[in-house]
Amino acid sequence: MRRRTDVKAALIRDVRVDDQQITFLLTDGREVSAPTSWSPRLANANPTERATWRLGGFGTHVEWPAIDEHIGLWTLLGVSEEEVLEAAGFDIHRDSVRS
Repeated sequence: MRRRTDVKAALIRDVRVDDQQITFLLTDGREVSAPTSWSPRLANANPTERATWRLGGFGTHVEWPAIDEHIGLWTLLGVSEEEVLEAAGFDIHRDSVRS
């Protein structure tokens, strides 16, 4: 059984992408990063495509429409999507999810 990780409430407020790092700047002041190589689409994108992003899920993930890429905050934090959504204050009903 996986031990629950406490996640502070935070949403994405800004994004930086260069040849080395994808960085999400969070509303609580933290910055979380991952190598750009994690995303072949971002790694191969030009600077304009990397700079053209939008927040989705009320700040829980980032979309780059021109290259059809989506990266969730949970990915960079290394936690489940549900943990991020719950920490952000969303009402998650696990029993409503069908398998």
